[in-house]
Amino acid sequence: MGIFGIAKKGFGMLGKVRAKKKMLSGTSTRSERLQHGVRDKTISRVPVSSDVKRGHVKESIRKGKQHFYIKNIDEVNKHVADIKKGKKAVKKLKHMRDTKRAFKIGKTKTFPHDPAAGPIKTEAGSR
Repeated sequence: MGIFGIAKKGFGMLGKVRAKKKMLSGTSTRSERLQHGVRDKTISRVPVSSDVKRGHVKESIRKGKQHFYIKNIDEVNKHVADIKKGKKAVKKLKHMRDTKRAFKIGKTKTFPHDPAAGPIKTEAGSR
């Protein structure tokens, strides 16, 4: 290896050392983190639910689905209340129906979808 090759290798290591130092101090850019960083294989910051720790996996899944059902109820109610104020909420409610987070029975009433109840059938107004 010639003198230029050795110098290039040395300066390359210097860039990696600088990037690592910036990552540890929290001042690195995204491109430096992607180029020189090491990615974890597992997610380590999400805590395990207390139900799963006790061995109740199905209960934990039920609670998660119930949480999104309540969230869907709140959003539908918010949009229904906003319909009285303007037309923008009508579009948002239609988007919820299109993404299967809510369904419509009849011409006026919209209901939130419960994820635990299974998928919404594509027939007009039925589940």
